[in-house]
Amino acid sequence: MQIHSGLKRLYVGPAVLPAARTVQVTVRLQSSSTKHQQSKTAEDEVINDDLKNLRAPDTTPDFRRSGSNERASTSGRLPQTVQDLQNVIASNCPVFYFHPEERYFPCTVQWFLERCELQLIRKGWRRRVLRIIERVGEVDGESLKRAQAWFGAQPFKRSFMMLRLVDPAHRAGQPDRLNQVPIYAHAKQVVDPRTGRRTALEINYMKFLAFNGSYKLFGWIPAGNLGAHDADWEHVTLRLTPDGRRVLGVYYSAHRHQDGVWRSAGEVPRSEGGRPLAHIAVNGHGSYPVAGTIPRIFFAANDQTSNRGAVWDTERCMIVTNSGQGGALPKVEDRGSDLDGSSYEALGSSADSGTPKGQRPAAAYEAAEWLDYGGRWGTTVEAPANQDWFARAENPVSRTWLQQVLFPLAPGIESIYEPAMEEVEEALEGAQERMEHMQSELRQEAEHMQRKVEDWVKGGRK
Repeated sequence: MQIHSGLKRLYVGPAVLPAARTVQVTVRLQSSSTKHQQSKTAEDEVINDDLKNLRAPDTTPDFRRSGSNERASTSGRLPQTVQDLQNVIASNCPVFYFHPEERYFPCTVQWFLERCELQLIRKGWRRRVLRIIERVGEVDGESLKRAQAWFGAQPFKRSFMMLRLVDPAHRAGQPDRLNQVPIYAHAKQVVDPRTGRRTALEINYMKFLAFNGSYKLFGWIPAGNLGAHDADWEHVTLRLTPDGRRVLGVYYSAHRHQDGVWRSAGEVPRSEGGRPLAHIAVNGHGSYPVAGTIPRIFFAANDQTSNRGAVWDTERCMIVTNSGQGGALPKVEDRGSDLDGSSYEALGSSADSGTPKGQRPAAAYEAAEWLDYGGRWGTTVEAPANQDWFARAENPVSRTWLQQVLFPLAPGIESIYEPAMEEVEEALEGAQERMEHMQSELRQEAEHMQRKVEDWVKGGRK
Protein backbone atom coordinates (compact mmCIF):
# COMPACT_ATOMS: atom_id res chain seq x y z
CA MET A 1 0.00 0.00 0.00
CA GLN A 2 1.60 3.27 -1.15
CA ILE A 3 1.10 6.58 0.62
CA HIS A 4 2.78 9.99 0.64
CA SER A 5 6.56 9.63 0.56
CA GLY A 6 6.88 11.76 3.69
CA LEU A 7 5.39 8.90 5.68
CA LYS A 8 7.60 6.39 3.83
CA ARG A 9 5.89 3.03 4.33
CA LEU A 10 2.61 2.29 6.02
CA TYR A 11 2.18 -0.79 8.13
CA VAL A 12 -0.52 -3.00 6.65
CA GLY A 13 -1.88 -6.43 7.43
CA PRO A 14 -4.25 -8.87 5.76
CA ALA A 15 -6.64 -7.09 3.45
CA VAL A 16 -9.81 -8.73 4.72
CA LEU A 17 -11.06 -7.95 8.20
CA PRO A 18 -12.28 -11.02 10.10
CA ALA A 19 -15.98 -11.10 10.75
CA ALA A 20 -17.03 -9.76 14.12
CA ARG A 21 -18.09 -12.30 16.69
CA THR A 22 -19.96 -11.85 19.88
CA VAL A 23 -18.43 -13.00 23.13
CA GLN A 24 -20.83 -14.02 25.84
CA VAL A 25 -19.49 -13.76 29.35
CA THR A 26 -21.26 -15.36 32.26
CA VAL A 27 -20.17 -14.21 35.69
CA ARG A 28 -21.46 -16.13 38.66
CA LEU A 29 -21.68 -14.18 41.88
CA GLN A 30 -21.34 -16.42 44.85
CA SER A 31 -23.65 -16.16 47.79
CA SER A 32 -22.36 -14.63 50.99
CA SER A 33 -22.50 -17.98 52.74
CA THR A 34 -20.22 -19.53 50.11
CA LYS A 35 -17.82 -16.59 50.08
CA HIS A 36 -17.02 -16.79 53.75
CA GLN A 37 -16.39 -20.53 53.87
CA GLN A 38 -12.68 -20.02 53.29
CA SER A 39 -10.84 -19.99 56.55
CA LYS A 40 -8.47 -17.11 57.21
CA THR A 41 -6.45 -19.35 59.46
CA ALA A 42 -5.97 -21.79 56.56
CA GLU A 43 -4.62 -18.97 54.39
CA ASP A 44 -2.14 -18.05 57.09
CA GLU A 45 -0.73 -21.58 57.58
CA VAL A 46 2.86 -22.20 56.56
CA ILE A 47 3.88 -24.74 53.95
CA ASN A 48 4.13 -28.26 55.38
CA ASP A 49 7.68 -29.56 55.65
CA ASP A 50 6.67 -32.91 54.18
CA LEU A 51 5.89 -31.21 50.85
CA LYS A 52 9.57 -30.41 50.31
CA ASN A 53 10.50 -33.77 48.82
CA LEU A 54 8.40 -33.64 45.67
CA ARG A 55 9.50 -35.68 42.68
CA ALA A 56 11.39 -33.72 40.01
CA PRO A 57 9.89 -33.70 36.51
CA ASP A 58 11.08 -36.07 33.81
CA THR A 59 12.74 -33.78 31.27
CA THR A 60 14.09 -36.38 28.85
CA PRO A 61 11.60 -36.26 25.99
CA ASP A 62 10.91 -39.10 23.58
CA PHE A 63 9.64 -37.44 20.41
CA ARG A 64 8.83 -40.74 18.74
CA ARG A 65 6.36 -41.70 21.46
CA SER A 66 2.70 -41.33 20.58
CA GLY A 67 -0.61 -41.92 22.28
CA SER A 68 -2.35 -45.27 21.88
CA ASN A 69 -5.22 -43.72 19.94
CA GLU A 70 -3.05 -41.80 17.47
CA ARG A 71 -3.67 -42.60 13.83
CA ALA A 72 -0.72 -43.55 11.72
CA SER A 73 0.69 -40.81 9.53
CA THR A 74 3.61 -41.14 7.16
CA SER A 75 3.63 -37.54 5.93
CA GLY A 76 3.35 -36.07 9.43
CA ARG A 77 6.51 -37.61 10.85
CA LEU A 78 8.19 -35.75 13.73
CA PRO A 79 11.94 -35.24 14.22
CA GLN A 80 13.20 -38.73 15.00
CA THR A 81 15.58 -38.06 17.88
CA VAL A 82 16.10 -35.59 20.69
CA GLN A 83 19.16 -34.28 18.85
CA ASP A 84 17.08 -33.73 15.69
CA LEU A 85 14.63 -31.53 17.56
CA GLN A 86 17.43 -29.67 19.32
CA ASN A 87 18.92 -28.89 15.91
CA VAL A 88 15.57 -27.65 14.59
CA ILE A 89 15.02 -25.40 17.61
CA ALA A 90 18.57 -24.02 17.57
CA SER A 91 18.61 -23.37 13.82
CA ASN A 92 15.40 -21.34 13.95
CA CYS A 93 15.90 -19.46 17.22
CA PRO A 94 15.10 -15.77 16.48
CA VAL A 95 17.53 -12.86 16.70
CA PHE A 96 15.99 -9.77 18.33
CA TYR A 97 16.60 -6.06 17.78
CA PHE A 98 16.01 -3.67 20.69
CA HIS A 99 15.10 0.00 20.41
CA PRO A 100 17.97 2.42 21.29
CA GLU A 101 15.80 3.91 24.08
CA GLU A 102 15.09 0.56 25.73
CA ARG A 103 15.89 0.45 29.47
CA TYR A 104 14.41 -2.93 30.47
CA PHE A 105 16.21 -5.98 29.11
CA PRO A 106 15.90 -9.77 29.34
CA CYS A 107 17.17 -11.81 32.25
CA THR A 108 17.28 -15.47 33.17
CA VAL A 109 14.38 -16.82 35.19
CA GLN A 110 16.80 -17.93 37.91
CA TRP A 111 18.28 -14.40 38.16
CA PHE A 112 14.79 -12.93 38.54
CA LEU A 113 13.63 -15.46 41.14
CA GLU A 114 16.71 -14.83 43.28
CA ARG A 115 15.62 -11.17 43.59
CA CYS A 116 11.92 -11.83 44.25
CA GLU A 117 9.74 -12.63 47.18
CA LEU A 118 6.70 -14.87 46.79
CA GLN A 119 3.56 -13.35 48.27
CA LEU A 120 0.07 -14.64 48.97
CA ILE A 121 -2.37 -11.87 48.04
CA ARG A 122 -5.99 -11.58 49.09
CA LYS A 123 -8.35 -10.95 46.17
CA GLY A 124 -11.13 -8.38 46.10
CA TRP A 125 -11.51 -4.73 47.01
CA ARG A 126 -9.58 -5.19 50.26
CA ARG A 127 -6.53 -6.63 48.48
CA ARG A 128 -3.61 -7.07 50.84
CA VAL A 129 -0.60 -9.29 51.45
CA LEU A 130 -1.71 -12.25 53.55
CA ARG A 131 1.68 -13.86 53.86
CA ILE A 132 5.23 -13.73 52.56
CA ILE A 133 5.55 -17.36 51.48
CA GLU A 134 9.22 -17.11 50.49
CA ARG A 135 11.55 -14.17 51.07
CA VAL A 136 14.28 -12.80 48.80
CA GLY A 137 16.96 -15.44 48.35
CA GLU A 138 14.56 -18.30 49.11
CA VAL A 139 12.62 -18.42 45.83
CA ASP A 140 13.61 -21.04 43.25
CA GLY A 141 11.91 -23.65 41.09
CA GLU A 142 11.60 -26.14 43.94
CA SER A 143 10.04 -23.64 46.36
CA LEU A 144 7.60 -22.48 43.67
CA LYS A 145 6.55 -26.06 43.09
CA ARG A 146 6.01 -26.61 46.83
CA ALA A 147 4.00 -23.40 47.08
CA GLN A 148 1.87 -24.39 44.10
CA ALA A 149 1.12 -27.77 45.68
CA TRP A 150 -0.08 -26.04 48.86
CA PHE A 151 -1.43 -22.58 48.07
CA GLY A 152 -2.72 -23.51 44.63
CA ALA A 153 -5.25 -25.87 46.21
CA GLN A 154 -9.03 -25.40 46.49
CA PRO A 155 -9.22 -23.62 49.89
CA PHE A 156 -7.30 -20.63 48.51
CA LYS A 157 -9.75 -19.44 45.87
CA ARG A 158 -9.97 -16.05 47.55
CA SER A 159 -6.24 -15.47 47.16
CA PHE A 160 -3.47 -15.76 44.60
CA MET A 161 0.31 -16.06 44.62
CA MET A 162 2.48 -13.33 43.17
CA LEU A 163 6.21 -12.95 42.49
CA ARG A 164 7.29 -9.43 43.44
CA LEU A 165 10.60 -7.89 42.40
CA VAL A 166 11.60 -6.17 45.64
CA ASP A 167 14.36 -3.79 44.53
CA PRO A 168 13.49 -1.46 41.59
CA ALA A 169 17.21 -1.31 40.77
CA HIS A 170 16.88 -4.80 39.26
CA ARG A 171 14.23 -3.80 36.73
CA ALA A 172 16.87 -3.29 34.03
CA GLY A 173 17.48 -7.04 33.82
CA GLN A 174 20.88 -8.21 32.54
CA PRO A 175 21.85 -5.85 29.68
CA ASP A 176 25.56 -6.42 30.33
CA ARG A 177 25.14 -10.17 29.70
CA LEU A 178 22.52 -9.93 26.98
CA ASN A 179 23.79 -12.70 24.70
CA GLN A 180 24.31 -15.04 27.67
CA VAL A 181 20.62 -14.72 28.60
CA PRO A 182 18.79 -17.70 27.07
CA ILE A 183 15.65 -17.78 25.01
CA TYR A 184 13.24 -20.42 26.36
CA ALA A 185 11.69 -22.78 23.80
CA HIS A 186 8.56 -24.92 24.04
CA ALA A 187 7.69 -27.34 21.22
CA LYS A 188 4.28 -28.86 20.37
CA GLN A 189 2.97 -31.23 17.74
CA VAL A 190 -0.12 -29.79 16.03
CA VAL A 191 -2.75 -32.32 14.95
CA ASP A 192 -5.93 -32.19 12.91
CA PRO A 193 -8.79 -32.60 15.45
CA ARG A 194 -10.85 -34.61 12.94
CA THR A 195 -8.28 -37.11 11.72
CA GLY A 196 -5.57 -37.02 14.38
CA ARG A 197 -2.99 -36.47 11.65
CA ARG A 198 -0.03 -34.22 12.43
CA THR A 199 -0.18 -30.98 10.47
CA ALA A 200 2.68 -28.94 11.92
CA LEU A 201 5.38 -28.55 14.53
CA GLU A 202 5.08 -25.33 16.53
CA ILE A 203 7.86 -23.85 18.64
CA ASN A 204 7.22 -21.03 21.10
CA TYR A 205 10.39 -18.95 21.60
CA MET A 206 9.83 -17.20 24.91
CA LYS A 207 11.69 -14.13 26.10
CA PHE A 208 11.56 -13.12 29.75
CA LEU A 209 12.19 -9.58 31.00
CA ALA A 210 12.27 -8.36 34.60
CA PHE A 211 10.06 -5.32 33.97
CA ASN A 212 7.58 -3.91 31.47
CA GLY A 213 7.90 -0.14 31.08
CA SER A 214 5.09 2.42 30.89
CA TYR A 215 3.52 3.98 27.81
CA LYS A 216 4.14 7.38 26.30
CA LEU A 217 0.95 8.71 24.74
CA PHE A 218 1.39 9.78 21.12
CA GLY A 219 5.05 8.81 21.50
CA TRP A 220 6.12 11.64 23.80
CA ILE A 221 3.58 12.34 26.59
CA PRO A 222 4.49 10.45 29.81
CA ALA A 223 1.56 8.38 31.10
CA GLY A 224 2.75 7.73 34.64
CA ASN A 225 2.76 4.02 35.43
CA LEU A 226 0.26 3.11 32.71
CA GLY A 227 1.26 -0.33 31.44
CA ALA A 228 4.17 -0.75 33.88
CA HIS A 229 4.51 -4.02 35.83
CA ASP A 230 7.07 -6.47 37.16
CA ALA A 231 7.95 -9.43 34.92
CA ASP A 232 7.13 -9.73 31.24
CA TRP A 233 6.69 -12.94 29.28
CA GLU A 234 6.67 -12.41 25.50
CA HIS A 235 7.04 -14.86 22.64
CA VAL A 236 7.44 -15.51 18.92
CA THR A 237 6.07 -18.75 17.44
CA LEU A 238 7.48 -20.66 14.48
CA ARG A 239 5.24 -23.04 12.57
CA LEU A 240 7.10 -25.76 10.64
CA THR A 241 6.28 -28.93 8.77
CA PRO A 242 5.88 -31.85 11.21
CA ASP A 243 9.42 -33.08 10.54
CA GLY A 244 10.82 -29.59 11.24
CA ARG A 245 12.61 -29.36 7.89
CA ARG A 246 10.70 -26.40 6.46
CA VAL A 247 9.42 -23.21 8.09
CA LEU A 248 5.81 -22.41 7.15
CA GLY A 249 5.59 -19.08 8.93
CA VAL A 250 6.23 -16.99 12.02
CA TYR A 251 3.74 -15.48 14.47
CA TYR A 252 4.94 -12.20 15.98
CA SER A 253 3.04 -11.80 19.24
CA ALA A 254 2.32 -8.44 20.85
CA HIS A 255 -0.03 -7.37 23.65
CA ARG A 256 -1.59 -10.75 24.46
CA HIS A 257 -2.56 -11.57 20.87
CA GLN A 258 -4.12 -8.14 20.63
CA ASP A 259 -1.75 -7.06 17.86
CA GLY A 260 -0.17 -10.35 16.83
CA VAL A 261 0.50 -11.08 13.16
CA TRP A 262 1.48 -14.07 11.04
CA ARG A 263 4.11 -13.76 8.35
CA SER A 264 4.73 -16.50 5.79
CA ALA A 265 8.20 -18.02 5.47
CA GLY A 266 9.11 -15.98 2.40
CA GLU A 267 8.16 -12.74 4.18
CA VAL A 268 10.18 -13.40 7.35
CA PRO A 269 13.31 -11.21 7.70
CA ARG A 270 16.39 -13.29 8.46
CA SER A 271 19.93 -12.94 9.78
CA GLU A 272 23.01 -13.79 7.74
CA GLY A 273 22.87 -17.21 9.37
CA GLY A 274 19.29 -17.72 8.20
CA ARG A 275 17.57 -17.28 11.57
CA PRO A 276 14.35 -15.21 11.85
CA LEU A 277 14.65 -11.56 12.90
CA ALA A 278 12.23 -9.76 15.21
CA HIS A 279 12.03 -6.20 16.51
CA ILE A 280 11.11 -5.61 20.16
CA ALA A 281 8.94 -2.58 20.94
CA VAL A 282 10.43 -0.18 23.47
CA ASN A 283 9.05 -0.69 27.02
CA GLY A 284 6.13 -2.93 25.97
CA HIS A 285 8.35 -5.62 24.41
CA GLY A 286 5.89 -6.87 21.80
CA SER A 287 7.53 -8.46 18.73
CA TYR A 288 7.19 -7.19 15.17
CA PRO A 289 8.74 -8.18 11.83
CA VAL A 290 9.59 -4.57 10.95
CA ALA A 291 11.25 -1.48 12.38
CA GLY A 292 9.42 1.83 12.71
CA THR A 293 6.20 3.11 14.29
CA ILE A 294 3.42 0.55 14.75
CA PRO A 295 0.11 2.48 14.99
CA ARG A 296 -2.20 1.40 17.82
CA ILE A 297 -5.32 2.59 19.66
CA PHE A 298 -6.28 5.75 17.77
CA PHE A 299 -2.53 6.48 17.31
CA ALA A 300 -2.32 7.27 21.05
CA ALA A 301 -0.37 4.17 22.14
CA ASN A 302 1.88 3.45 19.17
CA ASP A 303 4.66 0.91 19.51
CA GLN A 304 8.17 1.99 18.51
CA THR A 305 10.67 -0.51 17.10
CA SER A 306 14.12 -0.06 15.62
CA ASN A 307 17.05 -2.01 14.21
CA ARG A 308 19.62 0.45 15.58
CA GLY A 309 19.66 -0.66 19.22
CA ALA A 310 21.19 -3.63 21.02
CA VAL A 311 21.02 -6.98 19.22
CA TRP A 312 20.05 -10.03 21.26
CA ASP A 313 21.78 -12.93 19.50
CA THR A 314 21.57 -15.47 22.29
CA GLU A 315 24.20 -18.13 22.79
CA ARG A 316 21.75 -20.47 24.51
CA CYS A 317 18.30 -21.77 23.72
CA MET A 318 16.80 -23.60 26.72
CA ILE A 319 14.09 -26.13 25.85
CA VAL A 320 11.64 -26.29 28.74
CA THR A 321 9.22 -29.03 29.74
CA ASN A 322 6.96 -29.32 32.77
CA SER A 323 6.27 -32.31 34.99
CA GLY A 324 2.80 -32.82 33.53
CA GLN A 325 4.30 -33.34 30.08
CA GLY A 326 5.84 -36.63 31.11
CA GLY A 327 8.63 -36.45 28.52
CA ALA A 328 6.37 -36.64 25.44
CA LEU A 329 6.00 -33.88 22.90
CA PRO A 330 2.55 -32.45 23.77
CA LYS A 331 -0.27 -32.54 21.24
CA VAL A 332 -2.51 -29.56 20.51
CA GLU A 333 -5.40 -29.19 18.09
CA ASP A 334 -4.75 -27.29 14.89
CA ARG A 335 -6.47 -23.88 14.86
CA GLY A 336 -5.20 -22.84 11.43
CA SER A 337 -2.95 -19.86 10.71
CA ASP A 338 -3.29 -16.64 8.75
CA LEU A 339 -0.36 -17.32 6.43
CA ASP A 340 -1.42 -15.44 3.32
CA GLY A 341 1.87 -13.65 2.71
CA SER A 342 0.36 -10.20 3.27
CA SER A 343 2.85 -7.35 3.48
CA TYR A 344 3.49 -5.96 6.93
CA GLU A 345 5.23 -2.63 7.21
CA ALA A 346 5.48 0.36 9.53
CA LEU A 347 5.17 4.12 9.51
CA GLY A 348 8.60 5.72 9.08
CA SER A 349 10.37 2.40 8.70
CA SER A 350 14.10 2.89 9.25
CA ALA A 351 16.77 1.63 6.90
CA ASP A 352 18.58 -1.60 7.72
CA SER A 353 21.68 -0.89 9.78
CA GLY A 354 23.30 -4.22 8.97
CA THR A 355 21.95 -7.75 9.33
CA PRO A 356 23.42 -9.63 12.31
CA LYS A 357 25.23 -12.88 11.64
CA GLY A 358 22.93 -14.87 13.91
CA GLN A 359 25.21 -17.84 14.55
CA ARG A 360 23.34 -20.90 15.79
CA PRO A 361 23.04 -21.06 19.60
CA ALA A 362 23.49 -24.16 21.71
CA ALA A 363 20.20 -25.89 22.55
CA ALA A 364 19.69 -27.93 25.70
CA TYR A 365 16.89 -29.12 27.96
CA GLU A 366 16.16 -27.44 31.27
CA ALA A 367 14.33 -28.97 34.22
CA ALA A 368 11.97 -26.00 34.47
CA GLU A 369 10.21 -26.60 37.78
CA TRP A 370 9.03 -22.98 37.64
CA LEU A 371 6.65 -24.03 34.84
CA ASP A 372 4.52 -25.81 37.45
CA TYR A 373 3.98 -22.51 39.28
CA GLY A 374 0.47 -21.25 38.48
CA GLY A 375 0.58 -17.86 40.23
CA ARG A 376 1.32 -14.46 38.78
CA TRP A 377 4.65 -13.07 37.70
CA GLY A 378 4.28 -9.53 38.98
CA THR A 379 0.87 -7.99 39.52
CA THR A 380 -0.74 -8.91 36.20
CA VAL A 381 1.24 -11.45 34.16
CA GLU A 382 -0.11 -15.00 34.22
CA ALA A 383 2.25 -17.96 34.44
CA PRO A 384 3.38 -19.18 30.99
CA ALA A 385 1.69 -22.56 31.40
CA ASN A 386 -1.63 -20.77 32.05
CA GLN A 387 -1.43 -18.65 28.91
CA ASP A 388 -3.39 -19.64 25.83
CA TRP A 389 -0.44 -19.68 23.44
CA PHE A 390 1.50 -22.12 25.64
CA ALA A 391 -1.24 -24.69 26.18
CA ARG A 392 -2.79 -24.53 22.69
CA ALA A 393 -1.75 -24.03 19.09
CA GLU A 394 -0.87 -20.43 18.24
CA ASN A 395 -3.56 -17.82 17.66
CA PRO A 396 -4.67 -18.24 14.02
CA VAL A 397 -5.67 -14.60 13.42
CA SER A 398 -3.51 -11.73 12.21
CA ARG A 399 -4.42 -8.20 13.23
CA THR A 400 -4.55 -5.52 10.57
CA TRP A 401 -3.34 -1.96 11.12
CA LEU A 402 -6.97 -0.81 10.98
CA GLN A 403 -7.92 -3.15 13.81
CA GLN A 404 -4.96 -2.01 15.88
CA VAL A 405 -5.77 1.66 15.41
CA LEU A 406 -9.53 1.29 15.99
CA PHE A 407 -9.20 -0.93 19.08
CA PRO A 408 -11.55 -1.84 20.67
CA LEU A 409 -14.07 -1.14 17.90
CA ALA A 410 -12.62 -3.32 15.14
CA PRO A 411 -13.83 -6.90 14.63
CA GLY A 412 -11.76 -9.95 15.41
CA ILE A 413 -10.51 -8.85 18.83
CA GLU A 414 -12.60 -11.05 21.08
CA SER A 415 -9.57 -13.08 22.17
CA ILE A 416 -8.06 -10.11 23.99
CA TYR A 417 -10.96 -10.07 26.44
CA GLU A 418 -10.31 -13.62 27.61
CA PRO A 419 -7.33 -12.80 29.88
CA ALA A 420 -9.40 -10.03 31.50
CA MET A 421 -12.36 -12.22 32.49
CA GLU A 422 -10.80 -13.26 35.78
CA GLU A 423 -10.16 -9.62 36.64
CA VAL A 424 -13.78 -8.74 35.78
CA GLU A 425 -15.08 -11.55 37.98
CA GLU A 426 -12.72 -10.49 40.75
CA ALA A 427 -13.95 -6.90 40.56
CA LEU A 428 -17.61 -7.96 40.63
CA GLU A 429 -17.00 -10.36 43.49
CA GLY A 430 -15.17 -7.59 45.33
CA ALA A 431 -18.11 -5.24 44.79
CA GLN A 432 -20.54 -7.80 46.17
CA GLU A 433 -18.24 -8.47 49.12
CA ARG A 434 -18.08 -4.75 49.84
CA MET A 435 -21.88 -4.50 49.68
CA GLU A 436 -22.24 -7.44 52.06
CA HIS A 437 -19.75 -5.79 54.41
CA MET A 438 -21.74 -2.55 54.34
CA GLN A 439 -24.98 -4.46 54.95
CA SER A 440 -23.40 -6.20 57.92
CA GLU A 441 -22.25 -2.87 59.38
CA LEU A 442 -25.71 -1.34 58.87
CA ARG A 443 -27.33 -4.36 60.52
CA GLN A 444 -25.02 -4.08 63.51
CA GLU A 445 -25.71 -0.35 63.76
CA ALA A 446 -29.47 -0.97 63.61
CA GLU A 447 -29.23 -3.59 66.35
CA HIS A 448 -27.17 -1.20 68.45
CA MET A 449 -29.75 1.57 68.03
CA GLN A 450 -32.55 -0.83 68.86
CA ARG A 451 -30.82 -1.81 72.10
CA LYS A 452 -30.36 1.86 73.02
CA VAL A 453 -34.05 2.55 72.39
CA GLU A 454 -35.02 -0.47 74.47
CA ASP A 455 -32.73 0.66 77.30
CA TRP A 456 -34.19 4.18 77.11
CA VAL A 457 -37.75 2.82 77.25
CA LYS A 458 -36.89 0.61 80.20
CA GLY A 459 -35.24 3.54 81.98
CA GLY A 460 -38.29 5.74 81.39
CA ARG A 461 -40.60 3.18 82.90
CA LYS A 462 -38.55 3.04 86.04
